[in-house]
Amino acid sequence: MPRRDAAGLPPTSYAVLGLLAVADVPLSAVELKTRADFSLRFFYWAPAVSHIRKELARLGELALVTAEVVPAPRARHTVVHEITPAGRAVLRGWLDDLPDDEPVVVKDSVLLRVWLGAEGEPDQIVRLLDQHLARTRAAIDELQWGRRRAREVHLDEVTRLRHSRAVGDYVLRRMYAELASLTQLRDEIADRPTEPRPPMAGPPPLHDYDEPE
Repeated sequence: MPRRDAAGLPPTSYAVLGLLAVADVPLSAVELKTRADFSLRFFYWAPAVSHIRKELARLGELALVTAEVVPAPRARHTVVHEITPAGRAVLRGWLDDLPDDEPVVVKDSVLLRVWLGAEGEPDQIVRLLDQHLARTRAAIDELQWGRRRAREVHLDEVTRLRHSRAVGDYVLRRMYAELASLTQLRDEIADRPTEPRPPMAGPPPLHDYDEPE
């Protein structure tokens, strides 16, 4: 069960409020899902549209977001939501609250399967890691594309997006480190030597990967 704060809201509620606050424009549940896929999923979670609608309903009942029916290009109408001043106040209150016992929960099903690898087929574990390496490379490419696109439309010059840009840079650095660690893990499981990239070398350029044999 997700932990709730003193106001009774789970972290996902604040994630939805945060997406609306950063966007600063009305968004539908589908648009919120799209933005979560391009940002939150790399370091928190990308909830399903149904979960987002549930959170929007909760926030709407508390008058923290508004709901407005507007015409839609491919449908008769859609519902868009916008954060209210009360919603921004609640969000700021949550940001100002600094609990000293808030855990960082990591749930990595791939590592769980590797940890239990002795119960399965070794080759299958290697294939699992190869798939995860491919997904990690794809995620790095997506993040790099997002950075280039942000520069093209001058979003890198918008001051209020400084924090989200910094988190994006952090996530990209972490993904490069994850790529190196996964490669070494894969090689160890496959019982083959590996050549770790020296830490002082920094992240490799896009597509500069060592493909497994």
